[in-house]
Amino acid sequence: MRNTYEIDVRAQCPVNPKDTDLYAFTIESDDIIEVEKIVAFFKQRRKLKIFQEALTQQCAVTLGARVTSVGVHSGVKVTCVAP
Repeated sequence: MRNTYEIDVRAQCPVNPKDTDLYAFTIESDDIIEVEKIVAFFKQRRKLKIFQEALTQQCAVTLGARVTSVGVHSGVKVTCVAP
């Protein structure tokens, strides 16, 4: 069975502290991931200055899933996939 979880995430921009970035995350797993675990992962990182790429990688490792994130930075759409 393949499970897909989608969540919009706001995070502190690591370059411009006045900006808040918005990312669309898709998390895919053959196992069940409790949604509370997903929410807690992002809540713990909400105020961290972290790049989208690093956040995507951390999410994949922590949740043991394939993670895709899409965000727009300075007019550039960025899509990250991990692993």
